[in-house]
Amino acid sequence: MNRIFQIFFWFFISLGLLVLFGSISGNYTYAFYFLAFFIPVVIMTSWVFTGILIPNYLLKKRYRKFLLYSLYTLIISLDLEMLLVFLAFIVISYYDFANLAAIIDIYKWMPIVMYLVVFLAGFTNVAIQLIRNQEQGSVPSPALTVRSERKSRRILLTQIMYIESMSDYIRIILEDGEKVITRERISAIHRQLPDDFIRIHRSFVVNKSKVTAYNREQFVVGEIEIPVSRTYRSEALNLVSGNDPGAI
Repeated sequence: MNRIFQIFFWFFISLGLLVLFGSISGNYTYAFYFLAFFIPVVIMTSWVFTGILIPNYLLKKRYRKFLLYSLYTLIISLDLEMLLVFLAFIVISYYDFANLAAIIDIYKWMPIVMYLVVFLAGFTNVAIQLIRNQEQGSVPSPALTVRSERKSRRILLTQIMYIESMSDYIRIILEDGEKVITRERISAIHRQLPDDFIRIHRSFVVNKSKVTAYNREQFVVGEIEIPVSRTYRSEALNLVSGNDPGAI
């Protein structure tokens, strides 16, 4: 969902919740009050879920990481939401303690309804993307678009040998020896790539199909020897062994 659509989407969702809970409780001021407490966390959760987790993990069939990061997101989001619920009811108790039990009984459902909206929007987004892919007759084009030398550059993934981090910049090494430099974090660019690209070091991501030999200490890409760090060693070896270019 683009930004304009998201703005209108959450505006109408907020308006609907305001009308719904305001009419149920008979107090639109309280409905607006609780909505103002809950909606920021829910919108942030929705953004992480639909803008990061679904396109970068679920649609790329990284199911294990999708489930793991979704669980982390849900736990953090619920913790923040529970804290806000607690604070909201504390404030209300100062002004309307006599009706606190009834208020709690009504507005405890507001966060639940909001999270249902988040998951519905997320999986609707998945369905739309899958339908688009089927209409196109294929998965999204296997290319990476980066900003380099003041222009957008589209690089076919099959041309990439490896990617090297240079602090706030990365250097993308291509088959023909060309080096494309762009201002980006290697962790951010890695999230955009399919599982054929393996993080073997805090400073290196390699194209698995270009690995000609490997061991526990280094990967050989073309004629370049790239070190493997202890942090990424186990996962990198497991991933590259399916390609089996041969140990050294």
